Amino acid sequence: MFYADACALIAFYGQGARGLSAEGLAAMRDDVAVSAVTVWEISCKARLGKLPELPEPVALDLTAYLRGQGFCLVPLTAELAEAANALPPHHADPMDRMLIATALADGATIITNDRIFAAYGVAVLW
Repeated sequence: MFYADACALIAFYGQGARGLSAEGLAAMRDDVAVSAVTVWEISCKARLGKLPELPEPVALDLTAYLRGQGFCLVPLTAELAEAANALPPHHADPMDRMLIATALADGATIITNDRIFAAYGVAVLW
């Protein structure tokens, strides 16, 4: 199982898969889950103007768009929040720490270009 980080979704849909390896590209077309925290991260970045303007179907309802593309959306839980909080402080971004905790709990690989993720022992692919 794979989890797509925000950077993977942005690269895959907004940048013509720029930078993704052949393995990363194949993974994005496979059984990929998206954490609710990743939806929040993309929504926040879009609202703050840190992303190019999203196409209307995406901007209006990112969750519905991702479901329509076949992604499994994974909710946050209190247990995952506690697990994220217990992680060592390698990464300061709470959204990324939540994604890491989720992937560790599920034994999943994260599709990301963030090299710090590997310090947590989570499998990564780009």
